[in-house]
Amino acid sequence: MITDKINKLTLPATIIIASLILGGFIFASQVIKQRSIERQQEVKLQDDRISEEFSNNLKCQTLLKDLKERSNNVVGIYYSEGRNTCIVKYTEDGETKEGAIESMIDI
Repeated sequence: MITDKINKLTLPATIIIASLILGGFIFASQVIKQRSIERQQEVKLQDDRISEEFSNNLKCQTLLKDLKERSNNVVGIYYSEGRNTCIVKYTEDGETKEGAIESMIDI
């Protein structure tokens, strides 16, 4: 009699335990998949930032050539991300100074 009750409970208990284990594996695989997607997005975002920075620096270097042709006191140029503009280094009265040249949106 007790063995009949144990046999009747064994199948449902086995199904429940197997379902929990399978559910755990599915959940874990979804978490891993989501983390992988997030890492890929971070890498793409970083690549986009690097590409944009390179493009902006290239625009500034193009401006530098033009500025050096027009003025002989220009020393260098770099892109300021915070100000979204090219910053020109120039000499004035023996001092090296910096100033924004123009908005990158206008280029």
